[in-house]
Amino acid sequence: MDNISRLKSIDESYCSLWKSRYENTAPTLDKAKELLDDARKVVYEKGIAYSQLIIAACSFLFSRNEEAQENLSDAYQWFINNTSEPGYICALTLKSNIYESFGDYENALQFCFEAYNLATERKDSDLEAEALSQLGLIYTRLGNFEKALEYYNEGLKIREEIKDENGIASSLNRIGMIMRLTKKYDESLDYYRKSLELRRKNDQITSIPWTMLGIASTCEDMKKTDEALDYYHQGIIGADKRCTLQCMMGIGRIYNLLGKQDLAQEKLTESLEMALSLNAQSLVAEAYAALANHYESAGQEKKALDSFKLYLQTMESVKSDEVQTRFRNIEISHAIEKSEKEKEIFRLRNVELKQAYEIIEERNIEITASINYASRIQKAILPKTSEIKGLSERVFIFYKPKDIISGDFYWFKKAGRKLIICAGDCTGHGVPGALMSMLGISFLEEIVNHRKISNSAHILNELRKEVQRALHQKGIRDEAKDGMDISLCVIDNSHKVIQYSGANNNLYMVRNGELTEYMADRMPVGIYDVVDSEFKAHEIPYMPGDMIYMYSDGYADQFGGPNHKKFKSSELKSILTQYYSYPLAQQKETLEKRFLEWKGDLQQIDDVLVMGMKM
Repeated sequence: MDNISRLKSIDESYCSLWKSRYENTAPTLDKAKELLDDARKVVYEKGIAYSQLIIAACSFLFSRNEEAQENLSDAYQWFINNTSEPGYICALTLKSNIYESFGDYENALQFCFEAYNLATERKDSDLEAEALSQLGLIYTRLGNFEKALEYYNEGLKIREEIKDENGIASSLNRIGMIMRLTKKYDESLDYYRKSLELRRKNDQITSIPWTMLGIASTCEDMKKTDEALDYYHQGIIGADKRCTLQCMMGIGRIYNLLGKQDLAQEKLTESLEMALSLNAQSLVAEAYAALANHYESAGQEKKALDSFKLYLQTMESVKSDEVQTRFRNIEISHAIEKSEKEKEIFRLRNVELKQAYEIIEERNIEITASINYASRIQKAILPKTSEIKGLSERVFIFYKPKDIISGDFYWFKKAGRKLIICAGDCTGHGVPGALMSMLGISFLEEIVNHRKISNSAHILNELRKEVQRALHQKGIRDEAKDGMDISLCVIDNSHKVIQYSGANNNLYMVRNGELTEYMADRMPVGIYDVVDSEFKAHEIPYMPGDMIYMYSDGYADQFGGPNHKKFKSSELKSILTQYYSYPLAQQKETLEKRFLEWKGDLQQIDDVLVMGMKM
């Protein structure tokens, strides 16, 4: 065969080999190695990269992690210089797969979002569905089952549209896992059986064990031990190392329930050793938890405690507050990038005026869907009063975005014996304001949780630095002046003192029917003309029964009434003074009722936030 024929053979073989990696893993691996030899003989770099990519994918499926990483690393060096190749997206997704298997969910998420963005941009449905499925798996590992299910269903819809039966089976299998984890056992079994039917129909020999594992796990959760044990044993047949160790772990748990302690310890210990050899942190943690339960049942309290400590230590590495904050930053960056791309696409499509109406209608639907997606992210990031003991009974929040998403935000956090609570108003509203608000919350988490700063003025000074750094604000002429106004309180219940600092947003306190207004510094959190000016902290003693109020300017600035004028802060103060002693729910209801009555049929002009706290 001449060189040209060899090159053509390599290129034609890639696509079919990549698709066959699941159902015919061993033959695919052998063929890819043959192609690699051919490509090297003629020094065909593209063919070398694609062959190594397929070898890496097949090696990963066989749990040969070292071989997978070595080949992917070599292939990736070529793809990062040839990013227009479809194999680049495949390489990104495979990197995400490998990081996920190690329990490094931060890197897994980063690479997967990049793969998803590119696949969506290039309208590659197959790779888009693959990335969505991987995103679902990462969020499953993180315990965010609602978000995982969204990604799985979106991927399933695409696979059904392109009639990818192997992909459909995979999606059904993973949705079955979510149903099991959310205790919807009958639905779980339905999804698994549909997946099994497709996999048997298409002879997906290497994938069938994963479905057996899913059915076994569901039966175990349903206390059907005999059925679970049978399916776990079936799952080991023809399985790769990851599936095998999970089946063995399940068998060990069942033996423990049946009182077969020696057999249980043997299986659980072996599964732990396999998980450690794969460096699969989530499976290592699961194995330690199973061993802790086994040792406790066997009356070996010290070994049970040691195993449980190792379980907690392993889980901390993937689910700590610090790691969760970084995950949120990745999500926010993804949302910003997606928003900017959609905005540019919308601008370009409007060039063709004849089709303007159809394009606007189509883009409105897509942009609204994107904004609704951003709204889900924003709601997930905003804290819940139930997260802090006793806070629900002491706080009300009247929060009314102008659009689907808001530039106003609230945030609170326990810092030792102190409670930190704030209300913020970012530049703009809608998408720009919401992105700023999510960055604000993320920065506050970093400043309070990890830098351990609990002085109100220092928090705002640090927050301003982060905002200026993120927005590249240097104080030059004509620079964007984006930022936020904010009121922030650090409440020290042991000394009955509120430490307050504000950026343009004042603080109200009502005591015995009298309202006192504490003035904020007249500067924003962001770039400011007086560069060296720092925020001040006010020490405010409080008494039980006092009410403090933090707010954005949206309420007082709303136009309405008989003459279509602003509501004004004086009227807001009047309401707060009149109703401060009422139950919190009634205060919130009154504020909302008066706002809607005043606004009438006029458009809401800004986001609205009023937060009250009883001391």
